[in-house]
Amino acid sequence: MHTIKATYRVVTPMFCGGAEPTREAELRVPSFKGALRFWWRALMWRNVGDVTELRNSEASFFGSSESGQSRVLMRLEKHIVSERKITEQWSPASWQRYTGYGLRDKGERCFLPVCDWKLLLTVRRCDDAEIESLLSALKLFGLVGGLGSRARKGWGCTTLLAMDGAPWQCPANADTWRAAMRSLVGGDLPSSAPFTAATEGSRWNAGTIHPDAAAAQQWLGQRYRDSVKATEPKAARAQFGLPREFKKGTQPRRERRASPLFLHVHSCGGGKALPCALWLPAAFLENSPAIPGNGDAGRRFVETLDSTTAGQM
Repeated sequence: MHTIKATYRVVTPMFCGGAEPTREAELRVPSFKGALRFWWRALMWRNVGDVTELRNSEASFFGSSESGQSRVLMRLEKHIVSERKITEQWSPASWQRYTGYGLRDKGERCFLPVCDWKLLLTVRRCDDAEIESLLSALKLFGLVGGLGSRARKGWGCTTLLAMDGAPWQCPANADTWRAAMRSLVGGDLPSSAPFTAATEGSRWNAGTIHPDAAAAQQWLGQRYRDSVKATEPKAARAQFGLPREFKKGTQPRRERRASPLFLHVHSCGGGKALPCALWLPAAFLENSPAIPGNGDAGRRFVETLDSTTAGQM
């Protein structure tokens, strides 16, 4: 057995529904496990390259109805729940409304505020390579991941503060954040992927450090809103995710496709925060694999987040 204790921080409001979503927000192990499996798949594609083989490996590692119990057992050190509700009214043109589309459609929403939480993991019957793949997923989740509604748009961001049972140093600035990303996502990568995964087309970057998470999220959200609105033709805005509603003169697209662009706010210690972004392109739709507009606007958003340095392979 191998035991790991990971300490994470909720950095931006996390809209993660509990047993009664209208009354409380709750951090649950199944939600975290689902997100961790996503990042594990994103990293493992380079080692497998076959969807069926990857699916079988994931089922064997994390468990399934066919393969049985997971070889990675997880539990929270303590129950994390909140009854806090967002009451602020977002204007239609605000960055909050743009990045948090749909969050206020049903009135007040409960959320988890900034807080630290500890996850205990017990790994059984795993070799060193499997343990390393788990550690990499835990770290990547703590660099660009989040939980709850609109996690790809900068809400519910998490930061991995510390890890017992494995080496880890939480990045304290943009340079160390980029270096940590490079160590996980860099290297020899496949040219493409049929699902969201690390490939040669992946890009990441960080902007200027801010005095607190709220300021970093606002800066990132405003920049994202302005970048999407500046993307022409309007049909090319689909590269930021579908469905999208357009004004008169443009036919809306109703297909569903999660955005390849991940907005993230990273906690740097001392209350400071870093606005970050990750571009993970893949086949866009089954019947239309090409990314609208070739993904130029999405890549440009990431590469210009910092005017002097663009994170890439």
